[in-house]
Amino acid sequence: MGTKPDMHMDVGAGFGAGGKPGGLAGLAARLRALLADRSDTAVAQKVAGSAFLIRVVNAGIAFASQILLARWMGQTEYGVYVYVWTWVLLLGGLTSLGLASAPQRFIPEYSESGELKLLRGFLLGSRVMAMAISTSIAVLGLGGIWLFAEHLESWTVIPLYLALVCVPMYVLTDVQDGIARSHNWIDVALAPAYFVRPLLILALLGALSYEQFAPTATTAMAATVIATWATSLAQLLMLGRRLKRKVPPGPRAYAPKTWMKVSLPIFMVEGFYLLLAYTDVLILSAFHPPHDVAVYYAAVKVMSLVAFVSFSVSAAVAHRFTEYAVAGDHARLATMVRDAARWTFWPSLAGCAILLAVGWPILWLFGSDFTEGYQLLYIIAVGLLARSVVGPLERLLNMLGQQNICASVYGGAFALNVALCFTLVPDYGMTGAAIATSITQVAESVILFWITRRRLGLGALPWGRGPAPHPNSARIATGDAVTDMLALPMPTGDELVAPMARAEPVRFELTTIEALAKHRAAWEDLSSRALQRNVFCEADFAIAARHLKSVRNVRLAVVWDALAPERLLGVVPVVSYRIMPGLSGQTSAHWAYFGALGAPMVDRERASLAIEGLLDGLSEMGQSLFLFRFLPESGPTADAVRAAVAFTGRSLVRIESHGRAMLRSNETAEGYLTASLSAKKLKELRRQFRRLADDGPTSWRESRSPEDVAAALERFLELEAAGWKGESRSAMRFHEDQLQFVRELFAGRAGKGEARVLELFVGEKLVSAGLVLTSGRQAWFYKVAYDEGLSRCSPGVQLTLELTRRMLDDPGIDAVDSTAIANHPMIDHVWRERLVLGDWMIALSPGAARLLPLAARTERARRAARLKARNLYHRLKDRSR
Repeated sequence: MGTKPDMHMDVGAGFGAGGKPGGLAGLAARLRALLADRSDTAVAQKVAGSAFLIRVVNAGIAFASQILLARWMGQTEYGVYVYVWTWVLLLGGLTSLGLASAPQRFIPEYSESGELKLLRGFLLGSRVMAMAISTSIAVLGLGGIWLFAEHLESWTVIPLYLALVCVPMYVLTDVQDGIARSHNWIDVALAPAYFVRPLLILALLGALSYEQFAPTATTAMAATVIATWATSLAQLLMLGRRLKRKVPPGPRAYAPKTWMKVSLPIFMVEGFYLLLAYTDVLILSAFHPPHDVAVYYAAVKVMSLVAFVSFSVSAAVAHRFTEYAVAGDHARLATMVRDAARWTFWPSLAGCAILLAVGWPILWLFGSDFTEGYQLLYIIAVGLLARSVVGPLERLLNMLGQQNICASVYGGAFALNVALCFTLVPDYGMTGAAIATSITQVAESVILFWITRRRLGLGALPWGRGPAPHPNSARIATGDAVTDMLALPMPTGDELVAPMARAEPVRFELTTIEALAKHRAAWEDLSSRALQRNVFCEADFAIAARHLKSVRNVRLAVVWDALAPERLLGVVPVVSYRIMPGLSGQTSAHWAYFGALGAPMVDRERASLAIEGLLDGLSEMGQSLFLFRFLPESGPTADAVRAAVAFTGRSLVRIESHGRAMLRSNETAEGYLTASLSAKKLKELRRQFRRLADDGPTSWRESRSPEDVAAALERFLELEAAGWKGESRSAMRFHEDQLQFVRELFAGRAGKGEARVLELFVGEKLVSAGLVLTSGRQAWFYKVAYDEGLSRCSPGVQLTLELTRRMLDDPGIDAVDSTAIANHPMIDHVWRERLVLGDWMIALSPGAARLLPLAARTERARRAARLKARNLYHRLKDRSR
């Protein structure tokens, strides 16, 4: 039998000359090959194996400690200890508010994107936040026990106090576990909690017993407190040393709102999971004596040996889910999900068989009375096997942004478990608790699997060959009837059609501005053939914009005619775009809002072909999404985009849209302005204009020649710097990169007769100025500046009115884009027409199409959060003035 091809192992390494296995030598060779293998699958297997071995050792130590505790304390005191320790496990898991799992989400993201400031901030901030939250809750708990001590059983008060002292350090260990696992440091992640801590507890109990301390739950909890604090602090030091070598020193950036926004849904999932795990013990404690709790807990502890298989696999693959999702690698993600289910189920099945065979003598080790829990092992095994069949799907859903639906599943499972426990436990005791938990686990597993297949197209039963492909592909049977049935696509009414082949060959490349500048003639030739003019895609603008510091990551997505090497068919400025989790891609650039129009520049004769080439080229690069920013929602370019999306069988969704003012009219200037502003408003503006003349004669000056434009631009820059932008240091005059950009841009456009500067003077004093760019029959009112000391006379509005008159009278201009924000308080009242712009997200691959609705919701939520943050910032800034 050969090995899997992605393992890169020498299949002949374990055979002798005669082709037969080489015994120990062959085994050693295969082991060396596995250790040398650096493929992702092999790394995940080795990490899972390491986690498994640590948990095996931990299981032995835990069993020894539980047996010794039960023998040393007796059933009643042991039952009290179990009850109190369950509270530690529950509160320790809940009070991190999901921050213990967040590292496996954020560390791969920040590492992949090179956001080292955020990475360093998260490594410190996540631990500080978790400690602060858990300490606060522990303090509240201590106060609650003190206030209500008289209502509690006397034998629980002191152990509960000690349990709460454990909680903060238990939480710190959990968070550090997540950080270490995200770096594949499985020894640092698991050894302190699952190896050192139980050994230290045993050592302390031995010392306390030697010193004749009473064998009570209080004594055992005191030892647990010491061990928990000691191991947590030791892990802190170990992790700190590793991180110093891994993460270069530097400044930190913190995003606590973002972290909590992701962590809280995970907290809901894990919270319900923990409640689900411990509800049976807590409800059993409420209806039955500590003796029954002790027996039931011992039975659960025996079968928990099976559960650590799932834990080990989850520890190894969770961050791989995020990594492949971020890269848009659906195939590797599907393979990892399938393998995780296999790695979970088959060892779990073998483990259950072994434990059921030897369960009775193991329970006898706790004490002869504990063997009455043997029949519980069969009931518990049913639920554990059902859970192992689907693999770590809850981790997959969490890592791929499905936290809310996952939380809903666990919330429903928790409610079901509570209802079943309250129904069965009072009358059936331990057996009722086991039945209730197993039924819940079966229901939960079925629902998780169904949701994962429907929403993500992922998940496979361990005996199948993997999930069904996207509906656009030919469906291949997996070899398992149940899997195949669940893989059938849900009819939605808008399923994608299979893409058709392009009739003409094109060549796609993602290149730099400097590289395409070497083909400037071809670039400018495309401008003359463009379906719709967009000055912000043209060579003059892009080459000048390379000076801007804020847009140095802009690249150009270029489509060439493959049969005519120097003939361009399309150009779009793009920047990398990542939306977490699971999807990455490109978005059309807005040049840091110096060029907020995202219409691609495409050949008018082959517009759809060019856009098809753009989408196909990005998809072949492994991109998942393309987001058109500020794309006109009507007109020939919008029609071409929709045609290309339909032709290639892709899907698209609008994120948001807005209208901004534009000028397009056949009316006379005065007729247009009267209709916009009313005769009364125009009369008031004329009065204000006459007041300007009180300080000197008013005059208009329009510059078009290169020399005049250059001089007028410098006057504009001085005027802009004299106003509020100068006070805030945001004027272009104070930024060398912006000065280089705007000077080169207007020099280039003026040389072609495609730049204008309109100025209003009072005497020799400039009071307002506007910059205008043109391309073909389209113009853009690019920037405006005015003397704020004369605001009572509305110099900016006066300039806009004069520009309106001149543009409407210019036979070479059909339309003028205001380039203003939506709902602008001035120009929206002057120019009545609207250019409706939309942000459209396109799924480039079949896998991304499944996640497109989720990606759109995530993007809208991110924008809403940013808007709220910006509004809050401005309110606080206004109050501080």
